Amino acid sequence: MNEQNDKNSGKRTFPLAIVLGSGIIFVGILVIAALVVTRKSEVTTSPSPTPSVALSETPSPTPLVAETPTPSPTASVLVPETPSPNATASPSPTATPSPNATASPSPTATPSSLSVSQSVERLKQTGVCPACDLQGADLKGVFLNGANLKNANLAGANLEGATLGENTILTGANLSGANLSAAQIGPTNFDGVNLSKANLSKARFYGPVTLIRANLKGADLSGSNIESSDFSEADLSGVNFKDARLGSQIKLTKAILDDADLSLVIWQSLTNEMVDGASFKKANLTSSNLGNMKDFKNVNLTGAIMPDGTVHP
Repeated sequence: MNEQNDKNSGKRTFPLAIVLGSGIIFVGILVIAALVVTRKSEVTTSPSPTPSVALSETPSPTPLVAETPTPSPTASVLVPETPSPNATASPSPTATPSPNATASPSPTATPSSLSVSQSVERLKQTGVCPACDLQGADLKGVFLNGANLKNANLAGANLEGATLGENTILTGANLSGANLSAAQIGPTNFDGVNLSKANLSKARFYGPVTLIRANLKGADLSGSNIESSDFSEADLSGVNFKDARLGSQIKLTKAILDDADLSLVIWQSLTNEMVDGASFKKANLTSSNLGNMKDFKNVNLTGAIMPDGTVHP
């Protein structure tokens, strides 16, 4: 009986073991399958190096430019960079100010900072242009009565037939080599002015013109009519006074007229006081009416050619 029970018990245990074993194997298969599926899922979802760029998600440079409106400042920068000729022309200091500044120079601008054309315009508009650069300027026939040209640079300027007077101020100005032929010069202050080699031929000095300590070295005053002028202490060495007419209101006190050409000069009412302390060394007085100067005191006529052709000792 016991043996029979043992046999029956063995029969029941054997299938149970098979079921349990099969279940364990099945669970293992499921676990392995789950691991495989999980691994595959990780592989498919994990971003690869190439797709991570996400070209479809990140806008390319072209869409950015298209979507963002091009600002006007960018255009202005691009224009000078592309055409090099414009870039060179735009920063040019001459091209930028010349059109507007010439037409209407700024009243607050420093005279020395103005160009010649701007200085001419300013002078014509205001009559006030001290220390202006007017070198070589064309001022032919200009009317400068009362103008202020103190310390101005008028070297080589064309002032032919110009009118200066009514207290025109030219103190310290540079008129070297300027053309003042046939100019009408009234009451004008030329104190300390540089008129060396200036052309004053046939000019008329009709008012009290002050030329004290002026530099007229080598200037041309031939055929001029000088009625009333003060040349005291002026440098007139080498000046051409040929055929000039000098009035009774002229002073040459302590002036230097060495090597000057005074031939054919007619000087009205010449007195010793007019030329006191003046130097006429080696001056040419041929055919002039200055012969009486040989009797004047304190006048240096050393080597001068006198009106009669003799040389003064």
